[in-house]
Amino acid sequence: MKPLAGLCALLLTLAPPWAAAQEKVQFASLDKWKGEVPLVIDGYLYKPAGKEKFAAIAMFHGCSGALDKNGRITSRFREMAGVLTGMGYAVLLIDSFNPRGTREICTTRPNQREIHEEQRWMDAFGAVEYLNARPDVLPGKVAAIGFSHGGTNALEVMNDSLPPRRAGKPGFVASVALYPGCAETVKASPQFKAYGPLLILSGELDDWTPAEYCQRLADRSRRRGEPVELVVYPGAYHGFDMTTPVRVRTDVTHGRNGAAGVHVGGQPEARADAYKRIREFFARHLDGG
Repeated sequence: MKPLAGLCALLLTLAPPWAAAQEKVQFASLDKWKGEVPLVIDGYLYKPAGKEKFAAIAMFHGCSGALDKNGRITSRFREMAGVLTGMGYAVLLIDSFNPRGTREICTTRPNQREIHEEQRWMDAFGAVEYLNARPDVLPGKVAAIGFSHGGTNALEVMNDSLPPRRAGKPGFVASVALYPGCAETVKASPQFKAYGPLLILSGELDDWTPAEYCQRLADRSRRRGEPVELVVYPGAYHGFDMTTPVRVRTDVTHGRNGAAGVHVGGQPEARADAYKRIREFFARHLDGG
């Protein structure tokens, strides 16, 4: 083998699993936003290799948005898409911000934001309709996963009392919420009822979206016999699945510590266990039946 060819082969071998290509697609949200017709949302679709039909997972980004400052999909989402497509699922990363003229909302006070959970879950249910209508997606085999602000969305879309559910819209088979903001759900939705399996992954030391509210929600749901599972990782902060060290963010507009900021960063043990649980959870609820 020639040296250059050998180097290329080595680089391909070492390529990260999230190096798969994606296709930009568009679909209609259930939200009309500021117009009279449904808003068209951007999505980034990753498809598994070697399969003609597959289950699909809608992915919800956090308050930093789906794209970085250079317009590139954030590595966290590319990496997770690589893990899930490697399992044989399609992944649709939904960009709820840019189509509404916003890149991020982390640095905007909650009461000054134009984009809230309602817009995001309306995007999510639009995505379910879009995915179920695709000829390459197995009907009724659409799940969800979300991170932080998107984790809150991944939690909310499993609420049987949401208007789309009451209107008979198709829902999600199952959902994973990573470090979601459970506080608002606990306070604003005391009748939250999970209609399908929900896995919540939180960090014990999370001072941005505290785990204690997720514990209260999970306890309440389990008392009613709902399929809600909560895992709280000891010593882990917000964003425990990241590969970057823990740092303090003082540019965010809310959090337990106020102006002192919030801690964000990875914990290898929590990350490894979370990835394991996510793989097992989707294999159980998307591959079975």
